[in-house]
Amino acid sequence: MVTFPELTRVPGSPAHLLGVFAHRGEVIPVVDIGLLVGKGSQSTRRAVLVRLPRGTLALTASTVAGVSPVTGSLEPLGASGVHVHLRGPAKGAQRDVAVIEPEGLFDYLSQGA
Repeated sequence: MVTFPELTRVPGSPAHLLGVFAHRGEVIPVVDIGLLVGKGSQSTRRAVLVRLPRGTLALTASTVAGVSPVTGSLEPLGASGVHVHLRGPAKGAQRDVAVIEPEGLFDYLSQGA
């Protein structure tokens, strides 16, 4: 979890791409996951860094309750768009949660979504 500084906007980018910032020598895009899935902005300066072999992205998050293993297979939450890369619902400690499939989300965002 990082607190990101003022972001540099990317001209022509979709609303869910809030901008980019430099972190340890890497330029990292910040994605507002609430806007991406149509739930509205999370209005936070905190994000979870998702590191993949192809690069890193930051997903906004107001809090992180913890990290838990997920067992079994989870169905996609939708048949198209970003919802194909969200799985669930999974039982969380306090409520049901959606599980993000990071590689698929990265692919989706790389296609200009």
